[in-house]
Amino acid sequence: MSTIKLNFDFRKAGIALAFALGTVVIIFVLFNTSFLSETLGTDIFRNLEQKGYDALIRVRGERPSAGDVVLIRIDEYSIQEMGYPIPRDQLGAAISLLSNLGAKAVALDIFVTEPTSKDSAESELMVEYMKRAENTFHIIGPFVPATTEKEQISVRDVDSSAHYVIGRFGIPAPKSHTFFRAPIISDYPFNALAEVSTGVGDATLHPSADGSIRSVPVFVEYAGKLYPTLGLALAMNTLGIGRNQLSFEATENGTIVSAGPIKFETDHQGDILINYIGPYENLPSVSLFDVLQAGRKRDIAFFDQFKDKVCIIGPTARAVGDYYPMPFSERAPGYVAHANVYDMIVTGNFLYPANLGAQFIILLLITLGVSFVANYQSMRIGVIALLAFSVVYFVFAYFSFTSGNTWYNVVEPIIAMFFCFVGTVAYRAATEGKQKKMITNMFEKYVNKAVVRDLINDPSKMKLGGEMREITLLFSDIKGFTTISEALGPENLVKLLNVYLTEMTNIVMKHRGSVDKFIGDAIMAFWGAPLTDPDAPIHGCLAALEMQSRLDALAPRWKKFGDVVLKQRVGVNTGMCVVGNMGSDQKFNYTAMGDSVNLASRLEGVNKQYGTYILISEMTYQKVARKVVAREVDKVLVVGKTEPVRIYELIALADKPLTDRMKYFLDSYHEGLASYQKRQWDEGIAYFEHALQSNADDPVCQLYIDRMRLYKLNPPDANWNGVFVLSSK
Repeated sequence: MSTIKLNFDFRKAGIALAFALGTVVIIFVLFNTSFLSETLGTDIFRNLEQKGYDALIRVRGERPSAGDVVLIRIDEYSIQEMGYPIPRDQLGAAISLLSNLGAKAVALDIFVTEPTSKDSAESELMVEYMKRAENTFHIIGPFVPATTEKEQISVRDVDSSAHYVIGRFGIPAPKSHTFFRAPIISDYPFNALAEVSTGVGDATLHPSADGSIRSVPVFVEYAGKLYPTLGLALAMNTLGIGRNQLSFEATENGTIVSAGPIKFETDHQGDILINYIGPYENLPSVSLFDVLQAGRKRDIAFFDQFKDKVCIIGPTARAVGDYYPMPFSERAPGYVAHANVYDMIVTGNFLYPANLGAQFIILLLITLGVSFVANYQSMRIGVIALLAFSVVYFVFAYFSFTSGNTWYNVVEPIIAMFFCFVGTVAYRAATEGKQKKMITNMFEKYVNKAVVRDLINDPSKMKLGGEMREITLLFSDIKGFTTISEALGPENLVKLLNVYLTEMTNIVMKHRGSVDKFIGDAIMAFWGAPLTDPDAPIHGCLAALEMQSRLDALAPRWKKFGDVVLKQRVGVNTGMCVVGNMGSDQKFNYTAMGDSVNLASRLEGVNKQYGTYILISEMTYQKVARKVVAREVDKVLVVGKTEPVRIYELIALADKPLTDRMKYFLDSYHEGLASYQKRQWDEGIAYFEHALQSNADDPVCQLYIDRMRLYKLNPPDANWNGVFVLSSK
């Protein structure tokens, strides 16, 4: 390896210093201020940094824990057996059983508010059961945060029914702190239940901009008293800390909370980071119905698993559970966050963001290092230095995180080094006239490297023309976009579209696709060009599924643009196309053309007629049949086509198990479709009606029932082959 020599040059040193300082200022603004969110409606850089936090958690893996938490699931099984809402007397019975047979505390992570005439008897029984239990906790919230100085002052004078019921559990608030103040707490246990309970915990979670749960507000101030988050309330009970033992000290960064073995500092919003134990599936969990069944059978051995454990009862059924992305999972029930907060506090495994000043100094030093090497050395040595700086910094951040429980930003410094390096190299290439070298090292960052190298080696290819190639195409569109546009207005519409298109593009690129173009809210993407991809069909299907799930996960985020709900229709097709540079002699772009493109576009629109959201063609389905769960929807003749094509609704990946209800639904559906194709109208209607018992809202089943009832009155001719001719796009 050649020796690095920095032959000092004041001009180069000034340029290196300028690039480093400029990069640091820009990156610091992008990552640590609200500039982007206020100007473009997106916080992509801060979101990236939060993903870096998730990555550190996942790379670290499981941490040591107290091992004394058991989750009690209100799951589909419990709801199927007991109904929903779960009868209150049954909840009381379960809590009493757990408490009396060994649990050291039981928390109920669902709201049990003032009883109605329908459940008053259940509520009375619940109270009777709770009288026999010890160390029981209920949740309060969600609170309405104070937004004005007047509200923050008057909050101490609030005297409502909530204050009357839960005030006994509150902690006198110090004069100075950073916790949220709430003039209203809307949900809390009814008075008789509160009287026989040990305490309450705030149920509020603080999702980040991407919807993930990474922190939690430690206290909420209401009517001059502080109410701890549920995890802290349980930890105080386990550690024997009374409400009058807590002390608070306001600092420039937040508030220091201490009592006995507890001591931690919040941020300026009163939040603490959650140091997750590991994947939530690894936490012991038991179905609520199994607990009650074991109680009825007096299965004492069953209850041994709860001895000296903290039990948290919460909903996990998809229909009623509050699910959030968390570092170890894209969807985890909310009570998992409370369980992790409890364990973090009792074990003292707190995580803290590094001091902002220290992070700025480190950012400046490593960016200066990259800038000087890039200015003085060759490209090869510069790349090696960039990689070395990145690796060393990541190792430093990782060990600070795992050994020192300090979170240093990971993404910000690496992006700063990268952009400083790229900017410096670009400047050198421009000023030194090394144009070909600049194209090789810079342009390939934005388009496929193989394409860049091919064009540099053979510039004659930079001309109009293309080749026939099999590719997989995806078209997507937002349902009811015109109505949404009218409701939002131009400014909010642009912000929403920027976020939406960014998220969807990231998913396409993640699955090795190319975004061809945006047409308003519509997206055209393809796989298999310019580089051959033998797995193009499954990559297209993976992208379509993730686009739908990501859209659902982002639902809370759309609320800041207006009262809108985004739904997306997607069409996927695989076939031969002409792929290459299309356009005029003056301006052209790399795209795909042909009948297969048109079919993919038509499939996106066909979703409207069947009430579906992802339709794939028969050509795509044949290539991914063993890897996905899909159902045949129809055999249709789309507008502009002369040959019919079978279309399928893409449901899920084959490696994700289906529920018994979904299996029954699909079996009945396919039997109904087979009867339809055999002209057995009555049998088909019966099968589809059976399918609707498992999925009452399925529009395709209802469509076939209506169609077959019509065919019973007006049978198709003898040459009918099951093809349905679509009259609109």
